[in-house]
Amino acid sequence: MDPRIVEVARTVVVDRCFDDLALDTGIEVVRETALNAGIALLRETRTDYDLRAQRVTALADAAIGQSHDIGRLYHAGMSREDGADVHLWLGATIVAEAWQIRGIGGTDADRLGLFQDILRDAQEPLLTAADLAPDDPVPWAILQNYAMGMGLDRANLDSLWSRVADRCPTLFFGNVRRLQALAAKWGGSHEEMFAFARAASVSAPAGDPLSAMLPLAHAEYLAASGISARRHFNANVVDELVAAESRWRAAARPRPDSLWAHNIFGWAMLRAGEDVRAVWHLSRVNRRPSSIPWAYEDDPALAFASALVALGMTVAQR
Repeated sequence: MDPRIVEVARTVVVDRCFDDLALDTGIEVVRETALNAGIALLRETRTDYDLRAQRVTALADAAIGQSHDIGRLYHAGMSREDGADVHLWLGATIVAEAWQIRGIGGTDADRLGLFQDILRDAQEPLLTAADLAPDDPVPWAILQNYAMGMGLDRANLDSLWSRVADRCPTLFFGNVRRLQALAAKWGGSHEEMFAFARAASVSAPAGDPLSAMLPLAHAEYLAASGISARRHFNANVVDELVAAESRWRAAARPRPDSLWAHNIFGWAMLRAGEDVRAVWHLSRVNRRPSSIPWAYEDDPALAFASALVALGMTVAQR
């Protein structure tokens, strides 16, 4: 392997795709078992659902192994709002604990059984969070992870998505999970997935990173099909991607998931041969690659570092 790739890979931090110093600090504190810091961070998100989804999933990953302790934070005299925060974090953490057991890709029957045994416990706190905060789409968005992992049927997946869409149709995290639920590997089809991605991209509000659903669909397709990027990204595909990228870029404004969208578009533009556009996006990632889409090709840190080296990006640009 090119030593430059290894060197760059050492400088990146995977799956901290956000520009949120408070969350960076909170993750470290939560890892040291100071769980009240997580509740304080969630308390700040009750009117920004994209921020809420981003923070609760990051805090869930930080709290893996501490779900029982999070459950103990709830007490009878707690306000509905605080109770919703606790139950949301508890459910999200159980989901994270379960998916860590399952890992990426296939698994044997014993591991699958353990995965679902753990995952099953996430349903009740997430439904409680939804009951305590009925306008919040985030519990329903995370329940999509639960439903996919439990192998629930399409009717259940559709119902969960409708709960998300009724509350916040532009929720980035919710749209990512819906797109994945429609993918062929989860029982959907390439056609359904691309139809959803195109609709989300076209209907995205001006400057909203939701346009990244289209390149994400291409990442999911390539990961499932085994077709080479060179063969897949023909002129028609590239034109459509550039149009989606241009719609976002023309009015891009800072949003919680902007860095994740830059990762997705940067990946797609590089694979499509649009190097100038790829540099524009990846220079804004700030050495924070997302697992999706980079993990579909390799270790995400190495895949991201390889992209930077291929583009000749300097330390200053990173």
